[in-house]
Amino acid sequence: MEKERLRYLLDKYSAGLTSYEEQLELFEFLTKNEDRSELYVANFIQQHAPDNKIEALALKQFIDEIISVDKINERTSVRPAHRVHFLRKWGWAAASVLLLLVVGAYLLNTNKKNVQPTEVVAKTLDIAAGKNGAILTLANGKQVVLDSLANGVVANQNGTQAILKNGLLTYAHTGIYTGEIAYNTMSTPKGRQFQMRLPDGTQVWLNSASSIRYPTVFAGTERKVQMTGEVYFEVAKNAKMPFHVNVNNKAEIKVLGTHFNINGYENEKSLNATLLEGSVRAVALSADGQPEQTLVLQPGQQAQILPGPQTQQADALRLVNNADIEKIMAWKNGLFSFDDASLEDVMRQLERWYNIDVVYENGVPKAQYYGKINKQNSLQELLHILEKNEVRFRLENGNRLIVSQ
Repeated sequence: MEKERLRYLLDKYSAGLTSYEEQLELFEFLTKNEDRSELYVANFIQQHAPDNKIEALALKQFIDEIISVDKINERTSVRPAHRVHFLRKWGWAAASVLLLLVVGAYLLNTNKKNVQPTEVVAKTLDIAAGKNGAILTLANGKQVVLDSLANGVVANQNGTQAILKNGLLTYAHTGIYTGEIAYNTMSTPKGRQFQMRLPDGTQVWLNSASSIRYPTVFAGTERKVQMTGEVYFEVAKNAKMPFHVNVNNKAEIKVLGTHFNINGYENEKSLNATLLEGSVRAVALSADGQPEQTLVLQPGQQAQILPGPQTQQADALRLVNNADIEKIMAWKNGLFSFDDASLEDVMRQLERWYNIDVVYENGVPKAQYYGKINKQNSLQELLHILEKNEVRFRLENGNRLIVSQ
């Protein structure tokens, strides 16, 4: 393979556009041409890297290990000992290439030795990646599916128009306000995410399996919304009307104008509110909705609300400094980001994005994952990246993913 061909495959893979056959072509070259591939891959990744000589040396040592087939074949998992801290700084291109090289070279080596290949989902049963789309529920209960709706006015309510343009829903005042408060709910099913602008100008991004309930007109002395799932907010500043977010009736976030992300999925280990810009007050609520504990966050900090031992007992509120903002915001930027993530952690994200149900046939295999993966990969392509020794995936009944050892 010529240098130009390898560069073409690396560029294409970093954009998440390679086919499975092209991935195999890339892996085969790297495992057969150790003397040349190290230099080519290093040059490619260094285009995205800082001029830090220490990190460059760490990269070289890691590539040396990746393209050594014997070493790769000895691995049964991506171990914490191989944690690569510079991936977070170098971004998608470096992380995706390095993560895929580890898994791909291992798969090629096992095939060469006539070992039974890892069972994967058949192409005919593949599931496409999620996409933009949502369901708007109006105050009268009418539901409007926005996935493929044409640009134009979606609804007229209480002196406002809901307008869809190029996949973004916005609100415009018509000047005819009756004084009655009408509430809309925007919800994203599994396999969907959506962006909208609230009537006050606040920008909102909804992750899969999420919702936000809001008034079509903000009136009075405060702005209140309710949410479930995961939502990122860029709140329009209005000192006279603080912005309040109620999360699952477990927490309330109070702000004036700021940028923050809230992960309130019920099946996650904690409810997390992470501040990117400005200042917010995170309040943990008791079972009857009364404030129990309060934290004021500064940029880069995260408030974690941990489930209490009893439902009637207030959840614990914990402050985390130096939160991994890049990892937290990866979903909004089109990536899965894993840093010592367990298989359960990974599968919860896949369930939401690919609209699948995950079942563990023989218990949960022990595995840790590191790196970033483009969310535009189909389920089959992503499973090829995530497969590890002693872990098997099988798709049944259209969307039931069986995980076994």
